[in-house]
Amino acid sequence: MDSRHQNPSFPSHRFDAASAFESLPDAYLILNHRYEIVLANARYLALMGRSLSDLLGQSIFDVNQFGPVEQREARRAWLGSALRELSAGEAKWSPLFRYEMPESRRGDNGNDGGSDAPHGVPRYWKIKASLLGARNGPGGQIALRVSEVTEGVSDYERDQRERAKLRSQAQLRLLLADEAKAQLREHQERFHLALAFSQLGAWELDPATGLIECTDQCKSNLGLGATSVLTEQRLLEEIVHPDDRDRVREAMHQGLASHEHFDVDYRVGWASGAIRWILVRGVGRFSPDNTLSSVIGFTLDITARKEVELEQREIAASEKRAREHSERLAMAMDHFVTTVSHELRSPLSAILSWTDLLQRAADPSHVTRATDVIRRNARQLSHMVDDLLDSGAIVTGKLSVNLQPVDLGALTGIIAEDMRMHAEAKGLQLIADDLTSAMVLADESRMKQVVWNLVSNAVKFCPKGSVTLSVRAEGECVELAVRDTGLGLDGESLERIFERFQQFSPEGSGRVAGLGLGLWLVKNLVDLHGGTIVAESPGLGQGATFRVRLPVYR
Repeated sequence: MDSRHQNPSFPSHRFDAASAFESLPDAYLILNHRYEIVLANARYLALMGRSLSDLLGQSIFDVNQFGPVEQREARRAWLGSALRELSAGEAKWSPLFRYEMPESRRGDNGNDGGSDAPHGVPRYWKIKASLLGARNGPGGQIALRVSEVTEGVSDYERDQRERAKLRSQAQLRLLLADEAKAQLREHQERFHLALAFSQLGAWELDPATGLIECTDQCKSNLGLGATSVLTEQRLLEEIVHPDDRDRVREAMHQGLASHEHFDVDYRVGWASGAIRWILVRGVGRFSPDNTLSSVIGFTLDITARKEVELEQREIAASEKRAREHSERLAMAMDHFVTTVSHELRSPLSAILSWTDLLQRAADPSHVTRATDVIRRNARQLSHMVDDLLDSGAIVTGKLSVNLQPVDLGALTGIIAEDMRMHAEAKGLQLIADDLTSAMVLADESRMKQVVWNLVSNAVKFCPKGSVTLSVRAEGECVELAVRDTGLGLDGESLERIFERFQQFSPEGSGRVAGLGLGLWLVKNLVDLHGGTIVAESPGLGQGATFRVRLPVYR
């Protein structure tokens, strides 16, 4: 019995190798030892668009000659090398081959048109060569597996192109970014150069931290070094002049509260001791919820402009003071002329009247009274003439003093006794108990004139009460004080009491006789002696005190 029927595991039909070869999914060629095609499966024939009869007996080096010469030579060179070096059981893979297969072939007997064939879409292939059996034996055949990888290569090339495109785009973006950064740096440099040229400093305040970021020019404007750290607290409490700090705070507060810009000028002190004027202008930046996010602005050194402005203000103020002084002098001169006319006319009228009476009346009782009146008015005229002459000498700079040692206490005592009768006749008490002997270097006649004018002025403006005189030595000075309980002086009168042609008396107190030269003469005479004089008064109706200080004579 046939053994195949005795063994159930043995196949019931013989294995068909030809059918299996035909049904392989990959394209295969079988070559003999002379590299001639002896078999090609259906997949290969379909892939190449050829028939088996066209290929049988063809040398592998003669078929599929598509594309340029260099492509065909590259395939030929690999095939020749790989087929010669194959050993049993070994397989070799080719590099990637490019076939530019025509859409329609021309030629017969295996002639695929050569280089004359029209070119179509490029296709890519890889070949695997395997030796079947011994090289020169009966089974020594070579199997070539032909795989088309066009789709994979296309995907790969497409991916590479996309990658290259992305790289190009990235490089372009980097290039554009670098160009933008370079342009930004150039613009910033130009901006900073323009700021430095105009001496403008830029700054930005962070309200959360109080830190102020500012340019070098801004720090220079504020007298700071380039590495100095600036904060809002340091600016307002150390750098800005103390007299300007409240004004700067108020300007910033109002500007930020109203969402408008603010500008204010202030003084800063540099380390060199120089005072500079800085103009700052700023504006707040607010977030959508109306929260202050930052404050930005500029600083500008306006010292030169401010100095001119202050100088012009001072000139204007000086001119205004000069005009006011000139107007006061003109008014005082008018008052002086009126006063002189009246003051001269009154004693002259008295003298003339009593002189006429003496001529007309022979009554001896009138003689004594007439002579007293004439003497008193003549003395008054003499004092006024002396004051006028002295004022003229002072104005022209021709008044001089002959300095000699003088006891100021004794001299004041003599004047007090001369004035006592006049004061008591007015109902005043003249007190001269504190007259210390003190030597000064003075012109005795001029110093008598000083004391006489001060005492007579006190008596004149004191309707009741007392006049007190004192002389005391205090260190290197001797002080003469004349106090009265009279009409007193207000603040404005104290400032102008020593001006020429000025007389001050409270409203309703009536007119006081005099030319308005007495205290002006006293001030100039004291100055000629190297001394000082001041007037003091608690106010109207509270009396006044005049203090003369002269250097003590050693």
